[in-house]
Amino acid sequence: MRICNMGTLANLKHLPVTSRRAMHSAIVNYSSQKIQFPMETNNGEHYWAEKPNKFYQEKRPNFQGATFAKQQDLPSLPVPELNSTLDKYLQTIRPFCNDVETFERQRLLCKDFLENMGPVLQNRLMEYSSDKRNWMSKFWDDQSYLQYNDPIVPYVSYFYSHKPLPNHLSKIDNEPLVKATAIISTVVKFIEAIKDESLPAETIKSTPFCMNSFSLMFNNSRLPGNPQDNQDTNIFYSIYENNFITVAFKGRFYKLMTHDGNKKPLSENEIWKQLYSVVFQGSQPGPKLKGIGSLTSLPRDQWREVHLDLVKDPISQNSLETIHKSSFMLCLDLDQSPVTLEEKSRNCWHGDGINRFYDKSLQFLVTGNGSSGFLAEHSKMDGTPTLFMNNYVCQQLKKLNANEFLEKVFTPSSKASFKAMELPFTITPIINKAIESAQLQFRETINEHDLRVWHYNKFGKTFIKNHGMSPDAFIQQVIQLAVFKYLKRPLPTYEAASTRKYFKGRTETGRSVSTASLEFVSKWQNGDIPGAEKIQALKRAAKEHSNYLKNAANGNGVDRHFFGLKNMIKSHDNQAPPLFKDPLFNFSSTWLISTSQLSSEYFDGYGWSQVYDNGFGLAYMLNNEWLHINIVNKPAKSGLSVGKLHYYLSQAADEIYEALENENKPKAKL
Repeated sequence: MRICNMGTLANLKHLPVTSRRAMHSAIVNYSSQKIQFPMETNNGEHYWAEKPNKFYQEKRPNFQGATFAKQQDLPSLPVPELNSTLDKYLQTIRPFCNDVETFERQRLLCKDFLENMGPVLQNRLMEYSSDKRNWMSKFWDDQSYLQYNDPIVPYVSYFYSHKPLPNHLSKIDNEPLVKATAIISTVVKFIEAIKDESLPAETIKSTPFCMNSFSLMFNNSRLPGNPQDNQDTNIFYSIYENNFITVAFKGRFYKLMTHDGNKKPLSENEIWKQLYSVVFQGSQPGPKLKGIGSLTSLPRDQWREVHLDLVKDPISQNSLETIHKSSFMLCLDLDQSPVTLEEKSRNCWHGDGINRFYDKSLQFLVTGNGSSGFLAEHSKMDGTPTLFMNNYVCQQLKKLNANEFLEKVFTPSSKASFKAMELPFTITPIINKAIESAQLQFRETINEHDLRVWHYNKFGKTFIKNHGMSPDAFIQQVIQLAVFKYLKRPLPTYEAASTRKYFKGRTETGRSVSTASLEFVSKWQNGDIPGAEKIQALKRAAKEHSNYLKNAANGNGVDRHFFGLKNMIKSHDNQAPPLFKDPLFNFSSTWLISTSQLSSEYFDGYGWSQVYDNGFGLAYMLNNEWLHINIVNKPAKSGLSVGKLHYYLSQAADEIYEALENENKPKAKL
């Protein structure tokens, strides 16, 4: 194990003690990098490099400095008013109160909170936030991700499945190494735009959005922390100095160069030749290696222990460092040929647990029949930046001329030839036993999950907008109606609302169950109520949902505020406030239905797992002429069926469609 030099330690003196301790393993194991530099976005993160980004930016003739130009102008995340949060909470709890007495108890608990511990915790949170641009950032990253112990796949990471390319591009789409070459070359172009900071800051309705995640996407990895800390960390490297990717094939990992010695992107032919050398000229062709990547599928406490043993060997340590430094990973699953939406979703979501490195932030996937997709590690960024990147990649691939691209791939380049280099690992008996355990646990965990894709072609966003409703609010009501049809009651439902209008904004909870949504589903199931009244109930529920989501996006939901207040409870406080211990209070944030939207006309899959074993995970896409929901659950643990929910989603959508269509038909005259 290498010894950290004093210069590196000195650079960390400004960090809190807990941060220094959490980063200690990264410093010890990866001290070949000389200096840690702060990210230029002032987001509190650091990257390892020989020279700072500015050194390289000044040498780039096309550098624009636009991507992060508005970061300093973004507002800080607000702390909501306590009265407002409690009022909103009481509104969201009403659908779960079966009688007046139950709701009165909640009102009294809120009154007690407001008169006793509430103001104390609020004042502490205000003081804590006074010198921070995002008071929630560290709490959320640590407690929701880096301290979370379950395997990150299937429980945390999320995936996209790319649609097949049009038929006229079948020469690219059906040939996996050509498809992989196209993906790598296109992502490299995206990286060059990040290096030049030519990508403009995202603006929605004249409001700039935080671009912090775009500075964290490439050349990084999640990193197991010290076992005694019970927390992971992240490690970042210079995007300018590490011009290579990692390729996974048959459980082995290879370093593949993406740029030449002058830091210029390689030609398509040079990329393809390296991929060819991985597949056909590998140093150890044959069956899959019992892969090191399997270790990243372990529960995090187990992976931290194994990681300590793994990095004792300098060969394994150097290979891990190379994977972490690489821009991104591309996994060649040439032994897989998924066809159905469910097969494609499963391959993108979790694969075989061997030909992956789940700690890597960005992994693109290409199978034997050319099917492609993407898997993201979630700890430092949410879906909107990766959606943007994947949308860009798919757009660019669709614009290709097949014959011209194939000519670029197969025309030899005059440049010096590169060959992908296999990354070796030393597999000791202890490591081998851990790999076998990881693969067994992975299979058992994945087999607990069921997955069904609801791909609905009868209508999409266009139809919904024509009927005067927000598409997002509309599909949330379809989900509420389907759940009510299935279970005869509402379940606490989460929707992710983006708070990127604030510095380092991530998400707030949209509470989808409301008095209006309960009224809607109840009336809809009542055959004695006229259709027009049912439609009005639907539109009221959709409008109320939209209003709550807007509040959440403005940082004024209830759940993140409660989360912050809970973090202000100190050890010397006698006990937690009665409100926080109340069963109904806690049930209301037990997300038995967990939902989130990321939409692209270029995808045919997007998803992740359920949050609770007795609930569902519903990842959905809203497209112009179709709707899509990836349904996941644990049938044995929940007693619930993805097939039945699939059926009720179709029934709910069909009934609403017919009612809305009938509403617009002219009434026949007697």
